[in-house]
Amino acid sequence: MKKNVKEKIAMFLIASMVMSFFTACGGGNDNTPSGNSAPSTSTDSTSSDSAKTGKGITIRLLTRMSGVDNATKLKEDVLAEFQEKYPDITIQDESTNDSNSFTNQFKVDIASGNVADIIQWPGISIMKEYADSGVFLDLTELINETLDIKNNVDETLLDMMELSSVGTPGTYALPINNQMEVFYYNKDLFKEAGIEKIPETWDEFYEVCNKLKGIGVVPWVVGAGNAWRVVHIQTGLLYKMCGVEKARELGGREAKWTDPDVVETIAFIKDLADRGVFGDDYLGLDYETEKAMFISGDTAMSFDGSWRISDFADMEDKVSVFRMPYFTHKEEFKDNDIAYPSQLELAGHLKDDPEKMEYVWELASMFASKSTQEKYAYECGNIPVRSDLDLDTSKMSPQLATLLEIKANDVKVWGSDAWAYDTVAVLEDIVGEAFVGALTGMTAEEAAEQIQGRLEATGK
Repeated sequence: MKKNVKEKIAMFLIASMVMSFFTACGGGNDNTPSGNSAPSTSTDSTSSDSAKTGKGITIRLLTRMSGVDNATKLKEDVLAEFQEKYPDITIQDESTNDSNSFTNQFKVDIASGNVADIIQWPGISIMKEYADSGVFLDLTELINETLDIKNNVDETLLDMMELSSVGTPGTYALPINNQMEVFYYNKDLFKEAGIEKIPETWDEFYEVCNKLKGIGVVPWVVGAGNAWRVVHIQTGLLYKMCGVEKARELGGREAKWTDPDVVETIAFIKDLADRGVFGDDYLGLDYETEKAMFISGDTAMSFDGSWRISDFADMEDKVSVFRMPYFTHKEEFKDNDIAYPSQLELAGHLKDDPEKMEYVWELASMFASKSTQEKYAYECGNIPVRSDLDLDTSKMSPQLATLLEIKANDVKVWGSDAWAYDTVAVLEDIVGEAFVGALTGMTAEEAAEQIQGRLEATGK
């Protein structure tokens, strides 16, 4: 930012006082608005809040929260609460749940110089392009000055929004909800196979798979017809084998996909397939079939995100969860896990309008507030981004309750998709094709060389 937020507010207040003085001396106009002092960055209510109106300000949103789902309803509740507090502010919500419509609108906004004040742009390092061009605002100062956010939002999630690893220091997004990726398992099939201990290491996992195959059950079906399913598995393996920091090094070009430890993760997926863990026809299955097979009991395990919890509403007592196993020779990374946060960005043009920026930041911060985060857990089944909640697990599904217990006691470091730390937006497709190639004839080394070669060919 060009100036400290507080300095800008102070300048604005002084200007307002001078204007008020001359207006009073000249008789003034009875229609002149009062109470134009800029709000504080604190989310706590203060005596000065009563003077805040925001009259004449319009806040425009472009998010993916649109439709009839609970997350959209929660967004509308937040907007209604903000509108009740500031009835003179106009809220212009242009959110859409269609990814193409969202992307097209965002690009039109950039071209026209009319970027929404609050944006829900997905991805991490691909934010760099918009951070460098000033489309997105660096939130570092705002976060540091808003103690409720700084002290209570999960630090490792905030770190995920920091772009120093790709050469752009600064935090350019505020996480508002989170998803974990874990193994779901069928408790009845585990019991039938005589499995008494949930696997914590990969050696224990192999034992579980052998027992499941012994009763004629495919241990773990993967819908590899959708390449992203294999991409997610490799990311989990990368974090357990090399740590989350490895993904940042790959994105910042400090490491390569041909590094031996990265190649080892690809080879490990091939080994799982060769052991028959995925069954025989997994390459011809898609994600929807994979999900259906788990629901029907044709497979005992599924590695997927917490967004799947809603699928188990009719079989909550039959399904539970466990973390991806760790490697005994890499125990230092056992607490590294996959997370998929959803985040909000603020428009860069706000730095030139400190009064409006304060209102916009207050609205965005409400999505990370304690009350809203509780609703994300209870009403949406999301993992809260805050660490100061005391949730009643009896009011949620047993799977979510277990995930929250895992989050509280076991997870130390979050990481998103490994490709998400790179500025090449098509990297997900590149790695997906290579990983499936490794399951259909290529060696792990050849798959890694294909990724690295195509990545370097982008020139980024």
